[in-house]
Formats: sequence, C-alpha cells, structure tokens
Amino acid sequence: MMTHVASDGPTIKVCLVNDGDDFETPWAIDLGPADNAPPGSRRVRLINVPFMHAKPTWGDVIVVSPVDGQQLTWDGEGVAYSEIDARIEEDGGRYAVIVGYMPHAGTSASDAFKAFCAVFEREGDLSQADAVCEGATLPNEERPGRIYLAANYDLSPDMVMERLRAAHLPCDVTLFHPVEAADDTE
Repeated sequence: MMTHVASDGPTIKVCLVNDGDDFETPWAIDLGPADNAPPGSRRVRLINVPFMHAKPTWGDVIVVSPVDGQQLTWDGEGVAYSEIDARIEEDGGRYAVIVGYMPHAGTSASDAFKAFCAVFEREGDLSQADAVCEGATLPNEERPGRIYLAANYDLSPDMVMERLRAAHLPCDVTLFHPVEAADDTE
C-alpha cells in the first residue's frame, strides 16, 4: 500500500542507507534545497514507512545528498538508534512498529490488511492518522505477513496491540517490534 500525504512539493525517490548497508528507496516530498549541505542536497519529507530503518520514518524531514553525482541519499552513518535524532532534521512525531498478521480462514490477506489499516488511518490526510500502515510481506502457511506502522509517539506499542485486538479483526496479530513491549500473545 502506498501511503502518501497531500503533496506540498514534488514527489521523488530517495535512498536510505546505514554506512552503505540496508539500502532502500522510499518516496519523499521534495521541500527544496538544503542549507549547509553538499551541493545538490535537498530537504525531503518521507511519505513511506521504511522497512530497513526504524528511523527516519513517515513524516520525518531529512537531508539527502547526491552520491556519485546521482542518487539523493541519507546515510545513518552507523549512529545508534538512541542517537538517530542527530541525523534527522525534523522529527515527524512517529516511530516504527512491526506487527505480524495471519488472516482467519476464509479471509483474504488483502481484506485483513485493509481492516488492519482502517483501525488507524482516516480518509484523506494521513498526517491525521494515529499510525500510517505499510504492507511489507504477505502471510503464507508457514509465517504471518508483516505490516510496518509509523505510529504517533503518544501511541505505545501496547496501545497499538490493544486497539488492534479491540477491533476484532479478521486476522490474528502479533507484535514483532519493538520487542520490549509487554506480552503480545493471544
């Protein structure tokens, strides 16, 4: 599912890496040239929930710079997660939550995913959503699918799981990240 917000600039693909590893290319809104950065650098607001990076995530503003004169890239530079704010220009107020889902018998993965996202997202501007959902993997007979969320800071992982369970979804849900949250078994 592509998770876009109303555009306040052109949409571009950027690259996220961490010391050259964990390469992924989310969509972002180009907010214009970045001051005090290498030539060609841009300020961008992410409009996807990255899978390889817990932060930055949907809504964060970062500075991306050309690598080899081409790909606009943000590099976490090996900074510990607890220090990652130093690499983010503007925190969008969200953090990554990863939830596994297994549709109940007779329910398609698509229908389960839509019901899951409806718990948090409202029609229209996703900036008003309690969490923005992005499908990562589909479930199969051997493992649940994965949904990545960019959850508001005021919505703890336990609250995410409580809200999902209260919705009586057509799927079982399991918290995968962050792991320090309370019991997530059902």
